[in-house]
Amino acid sequence: MLINVSPSGEPAGAVGEPPPSTPVIPQSEPATLLRPWAGYELLDVPHTARALQAIWSGDPATVVRSPPGAGKTRFVSLAAAALGTRAGLRVGLAAQTRMQAIELATRVAALTDRVVLVWKQDDPETPRIPGLRVVTARHVTSRFRNGGVIVATAESWMYRNADAMACDVMMIDEAWQMSAAKLEPLGAFAQQIVCVGDPGQIPPMVTAQIPARWERDPHAPHLPSPEVLMRKFPEVTTVVDLPHTWRLGSDTTALIQPVFYPQQPFTSRRPPTAVRRPDGEALPEVVRRTVSASAGRADPRATAAVARRVDELLDGHVLEREGHPTRPLEASDIAVVCPHVIQSSAVRALLEAHPGVVVGTANQLQGSERPATVVLHPLIGHRGIGPFATDLGRACVLLTRHSAHLTIVTDPAIEDVLFAAPAGTPGAVEHLRLLERLSLLPQV
Repeated sequence: MLINVSPSGEPAGAVGEPPPSTPVIPQSEPATLLRPWAGYELLDVPHTARALQAIWSGDPATVVRSPPGAGKTRFVSLAAAALGTRAGLRVGLAAQTRMQAIELATRVAALTDRVVLVWKQDDPETPRIPGLRVVTARHVTSRFRNGGVIVATAESWMYRNADAMACDVMMIDEAWQMSAAKLEPLGAFAQQIVCVGDPGQIPPMVTAQIPARWERDPHAPHLPSPEVLMRKFPEVTTVVDLPHTWRLGSDTTALIQPVFYPQQPFTSRRPPTAVRRPDGEALPEVVRRTVSASAGRADPRATAAVARRVDELLDGHVLEREGHPTRPLEASDIAVVCPHVIQSSAVRALLEAHPGVVVGTANQLQGSERPATVVLHPLIGHRGIGPFATDLGRACVLLTRHSAHLTIVTDPAIEDVLFAAPAGTPGAVEHLRLLERLSLLPQV
């Protein structure tokens, strides 16, 4: 472990000091020399530089909080490459799913050859990606004694020998999707823990009944791992907030930030992007469509309203993005995001003529992005209230999968349902605040 060593390889000051400035390059030398090692570009931004400095300097725990579309996967890839090559550290990288592990390993492999993806032996689904080495766990022990990156799913790490696969740093991607109970075993692999993720996402899924003693315990094992880490060890945990979203426009940012990220201010730095009508007029970034859904969660009026909106968007609308030629909006540019499986199944049947449209639940499409989305409000069709319907993470995911345009289908009865909720119902106050903001949106 390198304590108080700067990314340049020279001694650094105390933890928390800014990283060294960019080396002075003579004017005659090419600008590419400003990127002398993988991950160096993290020093261009104060917040990512501070996070890298904290990890490199040996802080026991670092939590990087990211709003939607802030580039957290980019940060994880660049930081892992920098630590594994320039710092000479052995970095463990834990992903939540196989697909995420493949994506992370592929990104790191584009930066350095000192990376392996750990996979089960003789698995017919073993990925074969040029430039990426895929190995079994028993072939990891002798690799990267002088630094490198080992990528595996969090589940895979938990079944490995902590002595044989010991690391200097364990980085957890999408850490808010992992419970505190699953973080604890990963701590056996490294003295340093780095959690990177989006606090607004859907919390870890718990299939068992939560004992009463844990319902109000701030350190309960079913809670998101970074939250418990920050509460339990505040004196040794460095917290860095990424301050910009590159996916969401200013209207969406103004809609969601006060509701879902009240302690984490951020702004939009999305390049100019818009969906335009056939007459050339730009659609508002966020609009609402109101429908009375009194027949339950799968009310056909609600799902039909979603399908009609998709048909409208595919009828002559175009996508305009800075740096790209304007082109017709295609089915693959649109996602429909629903709270419940029964809703997504009904919408998928109605959109049989548009197989390219991605249709799924918030859980299924968490982490995805499309230029345009059409979503059902999580409380549509409800006449009572429950923890699933008022879960803030699910609502946040529904409202943040788009980069250019969002249509949210709502129900006038939602307000009465929320007002009738018992005092102290988790998420009810935030949903009322969100509903007030949604009521100000233009209708279509």
